[in-house]
Amino acid sequence: MAVGFVLLWSCGFVGAAWGTTAADPAGLLAWRYVITAGVLLSVAPFLRARVSRRDLGQQCTLGLTAHVLFLGGVFAAAASGVDAGTTALVCSAQPLLVAAAGAAFWGDRLTARQWTGVALGLGAVALCVGGVGDLGPAIILPVISLLGLSCSALLERRWAPRVHVVTALTVQVSAAAVVFVTVAVLTSGLAVDPTARLVGSLAWLVIPAGLGGYGAYLLALRTLGATRASMLLYLTPPVSAIWAWAMLGDRIGAPQLVAMGLGIVAVLLTANSGQNGRTTARPPGGELARCTVTPGSAAGRVHSASAPLGGGTPRAPGV
Repeated sequence: MAVGFVLLWSCGFVGAAWGTTAADPAGLLAWRYVITAGVLLSVAPFLRARVSRRDLGQQCTLGLTAHVLFLGGVFAAAASGVDAGTTALVCSAQPLLVAAAGAAFWGDRLTARQWTGVALGLGAVALCVGGVGDLGPAIILPVISLLGLSCSALLERRWAPRVHVVTALTVQVSAAAVVFVTVAVLTSGLAVDPTARLVGSLAWLVIPAGLGGYGAYLLALRTLGATRASMLLYLTPPVSAIWAWAMLGDRIGAPQLVAMGLGIVAVLLTANSGQNGRTTARPPGGELARCTVTPGSAAGRVHSASAPLGGGTPRAPGV
């Protein structure tokens, strides 16, 4: 799960590098999400999944945070001249933010070794991307990306949705598609030149990066927990560098290799993180009636008393 998530999440750089040379970022994002939504909507009916209004609202919110705010901020930062290293370094604070929120709101307790892993991972990303470039007002854009992805992880933990992963991804991508198409229409427009480079980049962005990357992200959040899944993001900058070397011919140097080693050590240090950011949402009311039958009556008399659901510590939902 961890290896698949890191590989698929990291590969989006290649498609973005291809696509932004052939189309405006707003149009590229719009077409990416329109195509991805079309693929998912063609598959979703076969699942025959029932989605409540509450589920629909939650997944739309997750679509706005994990897709619109995160990717929109990344692409807008690039268009505004923020260098990729700065954006990557700002977004790499996500595991630290999620871990801090887990400690503040859920009472998670990370050991000194695990906090060392968090700091080491942040340093690994800084080494990989070469530090922060010139800061300006546009730095708010990668900060928006950071907050969007962090909120998606924390909301996933808070709500613990039981919606099928494919159904959840369908709703999220469809909601994001509406936003990205609207932004493209109001700015650069949807017209693109369907060159071979653009078609190849869209295919890459839709299949391995979109369906694979975000599908693996949801699975990682549900099975590994918000904290562990977030820690894995420390490995994405050096793995992205390897993708760029393999697919684009970019040079990979010693800093990227050292950063990967440090990132692996950081993830191993934080491997046993207690709660791991997994909780189970309680049903409305939070309690179920416990029934007992009093002897001495043919029908029996039923008494109810408040009892926690499951009679103990709630378990994380299955995928």
